[in-house]
Amino acid sequence: MVSQPETAQTPARGSANGTIRSVDKVIDILELLGRESRGLPISELAGRLRLNVSTAHHLLATLKARGLVAQDERTKAYRIGSGLVALVSRFLLGTDLYPAAVAAVDELRNVTGETSYLSVFQYGEINVMVALTGLRPVQARRMHRPGQSNLHSTASGKLLLAYQPPEQAAALLAEVDRPQFTPHTITDMDELLRELAVIRSQGYALDREEDYIGVQCVAAPVFDGNGDCVASVSVSYPAASAERTEELIRLVRDAAEKISVNLGAVPVRSTA
Repeated sequence: MVSQPETAQTPARGSANGTIRSVDKVIDILELLGRESRGLPISELAGRLRLNVSTAHHLLATLKARGLVAQDERTKAYRIGSGLVALVSRFLLGTDLYPAAVAAVDELRNVTGETSYLSVFQYGEINVMVALTGLRPVQARRMHRPGQSNLHSTASGKLLLAYQPPEQAAALLAEVDRPQFTPHTITDMDELLRELAVIRSQGYALDREEDYIGVQCVAAPVFDGNGDCVASVSVSYPAASAERTEELIRLVRDAAEKISVNLGAVPVRSTA
C-alpha cells in the first residue's frame, strides 16, 4: 500500500510444544522493531506486544548488551541494532543468491522508480531478502498482516507457489486460510490452481489489487543452474494503466533473467 508506518498490533501467541516463552517474546520484539525503522519507546513496544513493561525492559536490556537492538540517547526509543544488521549481512554475503541479485534489484528500482523486492519461499511463507524503496513521490509497498497468509493474494506468493510441484502447491494452499482481502482476491481453490498454471505458462505473476486496493504488483521467477525457481523479483506500484503494467512486466522479467544468468541459468521465456 502507499508507504506509511505499519500500525497493526502483533497478536499474542500461545507457546507451542517445545518452545521457550522468553525466546518467543524476544523474536516478537525483533520482528516488531524490524517493521519500525524509526524505533519505538518501551511503553508503546510493551503495549503492542502485550508485555509487562518490566519484562520488556529486561529483554531489551539483554538485546542491547549484545548489540541486537540500540536505544536512541535522546528519544530513548529502541530500534534494530548494528549487531543484528551485521549478522544478517554476513549471512546474505555467504549465499549465492544475494550477491547475484542485489545489483539487478537495485537497477530495477532505479529504472522503474518503484519499490523492488527479491523474495524466497521458505517453510511455506514468503521471505523478503532484498527490499529497496522506490524513487517516485508516491510509493506502494507490501505490508504483511501479522498472523495471516498472503500466498494467495500477492504476485510473489502466487509465483513462488506456481513453481512448486502442483500437488505441493495445492497442499500448501489447503493448509492456510485464504482471506478475502479485497473484492479482487482469489480464494477459491480451483480458481487459484488455474491461476498458478497460467503463471507458470506465461512466466510472470500479477497482483491485480488482490492484497490491497490501489496497489498492484508484478513478479517474475529467478532460476538457478539446475533450472529450479529459487526466488522471485517483483515491484509494487500504485494501480496504473495496462500500458504501465506491460512496461513493468518487461522490466521485472529482464531483472529476473539477469539474476538467473548470474546463477548459471539460461531461462527460456514463454509467450504470454
